[in-house]
Amino acid sequence: MSSNGTLGWDGFGTLRIRYDASAAGLEKLARSLRTRLGERTVPVEALQGISLSMSPGAPVVTLELREHADPLLSVSGGSFAALLDPYRFFLDAADRSTAEWLVADVKAMLARRQVPTSPSLQWLVAPPVAPDRIEGRDATVFLAGGHLAFAYKWTASRKKKADGERLSVPLADITDVEWTPNEGRLRTKGFFRISTARTALERPKPRHDPAALLTDPRTDVDVLFFAARLLTRIRP
Repeated sequence: MSSNGTLGWDGFGTLRIRYDASAAGLEKLARSLRTRLGERTVPVEALQGISLSMSPGAPVVTLELREHADPLLSVSGGSFAALLDPYRFFLDAADRSTAEWLVADVKAMLARRQVPTSPSLQWLVAPPVAPDRIEGRDATVFLAGGHLAFAYKWTASRKKKADGERLSVPLADITDVEWTPNEGRLRTKGFFRISTARTALERPKPRHDPAALLTDPRTDVDVLFFAARLLTRIRP
């Protein structure tokens, strides 16, 4: 048991995580993410490693996933802040011996199965259930007939709407998907954004980017799950 929830290991190659959002001191986004994730199954083949550290005086078990193993990590840039990280588990000091055993046993299984540390050739952790459309502060994004559509709201900037009130992009043209949570005191910097082969190296800020949506803190997790699902559609 940890502040994240329960991390179970069957000894044969599967980790099962049951998240708990009741820990004290969690920010709203971390609490919402853990509640919505519920349970996840992680095969050992999705790991490039597992580590045990002490923070301060209590053991911390961290699962280190291979690139392209979990779409949630891919759309968030590969990592989350410490308390938001769904693969970092803060245990009680009394659980240190159990944590040491788990880490050693998982490492032994990684070696036995010769799991590579290179990027995975396929998604190994299923994305969570996601809504069909997401609402942001300046747009609504939804899937329609093999396309991803951005319908801009009146709050969208003029630069974003320079070519019209709506943008429709074929899924086959999308090359990347990213999500950034709302952070800071004002919690106004979160966004969802896609890239295509035509996307410029230097692109506008999300507020002015037609292929981006400014997220609302109340729907951050919905947008994250939508982004992860979308990524698995464009990269099987």
